[in-house]
Amino acid sequence: MNDRRGLVVGVVLLLLGAFFVLSRTFRFSGPGPILVLIGAIFLALSALRRARGPLLPGGVLLGLGTGFLLREPLEGIFPHWATLLLGLGAGFLLVAVLDRATGRDRRPSPLLPGVVLVLVALVGALTRQEAFAEAFARLRDLWPWALVLAGVALVAQAMFRKRGA
Repeated sequence: MNDRRGLVVGVVLLLLGAFFVLSRTFRFSGPGPILVLIGAIFLALSALRRARGPLLPGGVLLGLGTGFLLREPLEGIFPHWATLLLGLGAGFLLVAVLDRATGRDRRPSPLLPGVVLVLVALVGALTRQEAFAEAFARLRDLWPWALVLAGVALVAQAMFRKRGA
């Protein structure tokens, strides 16, 4: 076995062993810890291969696992679904930062989905605030009408273009 393979196998074994030791000590449960472990292994493999490995899946799994782990501690601030989106968005942002640091130009960039997911999670946190709850309840009832109006506008525009052509 060459040195590189030995290093990869060693890092994976180290992470697995640390995970099992910590899981016995802290009584991990649910999908969060295993997702964090798999994400960490993917990121370690990617780092060992100079960012040519499973960087995006590693960041996504690490972020999603972190979201699962933070659901209960952040329950007073974020709804459960928003905590998961926050973690997932953070995972995409981590990949965007790592891509930037390594000079990789990934297309499409994970920056946009990361920002969108974090913003949606922050809006979810705002729904927990009484001052915003009523406004969001109204918005929830009205947003489908915005889709109807946009659709009517696009259909009308297409019909007028067709007549003019």
